[in-house]
Amino acid sequence: MITTGSKYCFGIAGLGSLGALIYMILINPSDVGVLALLGIAIAMSIVGGVTQFTGDFDADTVSDAITVSASAPANSMWPLLLALGGVLLLVGMTTNPIIFLLGIVVIVAAGIEWALQSWAERASEDSAFNRFVRERALTSLELPLLAGGAVAVIAIAFSRIMLAVSPENGAIIFIVVATAVLAVGFLIAVKTNLKKTSITAVCVLGAVALLVSGGIAGQSGNREQLVSAAAEEHYSHKDCEETASKYFDKNSEKTVSMKSGILATIRVKDGKLSAQLIGLDAPVATVTVARSNQATILFRNLDDEEHRLVANLGVKKVGETGVVEKIVDCTQMTGKNQTQALLLKINKPSASSGPYTFTVPGLEGQEIALVVP
Repeated sequence: MITTGSKYCFGIAGLGSLGALIYMILINPSDVGVLALLGIAIAMSIVGGVTQFTGDFDADTVSDAITVSASAPANSMWPLLLALGGVLLLVGMTTNPIIFLLGIVVIVAAGIEWALQSWAERASEDSAFNRFVRERALTSLELPLLAGGAVAVIAIAFSRIMLAVSPENGAIIFIVVATAVLAVGFLIAVKTNLKKTSITAVCVLGAVALLVSGGIAGQSGNREQLVSAAAEEHYSHKDCEETASKYFDKNSEKTVSMKSGILATIRVKDGKLSAQLIGLDAPVATVTVARSNQATILFRNLDDEEHRLVANLGVKKVGETGVVEKIVDCTQMTGKNQTQALLLKINKPSASSGPYTFTVPGLEGQEIALVVP
């Protein structure tokens, strides 16, 4: 049976959904108003579900209602956490989206906990039975969430430590921590008469040590090699020069496993550059790529020297500085009888920003025209 309070909440949720649908049809499907109306509908659906679950806090008899209402509610930390979530929500709106999302999580969690605690306190006159009801309702939800949160915090703290220390020390720390965890687990499995307080104390001390170490490592920042690599974009920046790059060409691919959706194959043989479209035997001087569609170009090197394929995609202006720079994309350095794939998705036609070409650095005067309609 649907209770009165839940009917009210579900009614508002239905109106919010209907309003969002009308807003999408008549005004703008991607406007913020749609999100606001859907947010109201989702929030009222959750509240209605909680209200239906708690039965509107109805007592079975009049005497139970009078007795339960006469007893003072127990102390609760959930109102404080709910207020803290509101503060995080407001602060996150003007600072960081992560803080905003954290505020939403805290508000939802504290609201559910507070509502169910209030319902459990009014379940009967027996406080022990009320605690049992509350634990039965929430333990199956709390334990997985708390375990998942604990694992996430431990993983983040451990990752901060690994990023702060050198690779050599990181390996040593990993071995020591893994050995300690294995030893403690083995001791708990063998010594079945250990007190729960001792086991809890060991786990708490280990968690505190990990969190403190992770906090200190997070404050100190990443190790120098990672900082310089991020600043210089060692691995995300493509170096399309003739010579091999220390970072971009490290562990380059030697073969292409998936060859579906290939548009053309470009080869270097005896110092000559040639292109061949899939399905055609004769070489071509022009490769046409559909605009805004992803195209795969295979590059095969049949020379003794290493080469890379470069796609020259015109030029662009850097902000309002007036500086013009070339737009290029390229494969990693490719050795003899090796194949690399170049994935292209070009949004501008070749006629708008200069001619597009395929070239191989070191082979002067040779190019394959790239046409984007």
